[in-house]
Amino acid sequence: MKRKVLYALTAIVLLIIWVHSMLPPDLSGEESGWVADSFINPIWNAIFHTDLNMTVVRKLAHITEFAVLAVLLTCDFRGSAVKTFGTGFAAAFLDETIQIFSGRGPMISDVWIDLLGAAIGFVLCRCIAGKRFQKEMTRLDAERTT
Repeated sequence: MKRKVLYALTAIVLLIIWVHSMLPPDLSGEESGWVADSFINPIWNAIFHTDLNMTVVRKLAHITEFAVLAVLLTCDFRGSAVKTFGTGFAAAFLDETIQIFSGRGPMISDVWIDLLGAAIGFVLCRCIAGKRFQKEMTRLDAERTT
């Protein structure tokens, strides 16, 4: 049962990532502006007394999306870094490929930023979960063999 929930959550995150890549440049910019104005800039401004520019906001979105994806993939692949990063790379590559057809320019630097997010998610998952993560992965392995 938990495996099905994990698969569903992973599929939802991938859909969110790829649907956002399908947005035309003007709608994508409006969405980024709304997120920045509603959430990010009020917090950032309170701390640093300045706003973040849209480029930084958009790159933070890439990092966040792929960090969440990596947490799910790390659980799904029982902590395998190779499988997590391989799947993360494939998702990032497809993400940038989709942008060709939405009128936005694909950027190889965004693939690297996505992989940075995947690395953050992977490390957080492994560090925070620690032994609990290992026990859960062992239990899932036992479920797979039965």
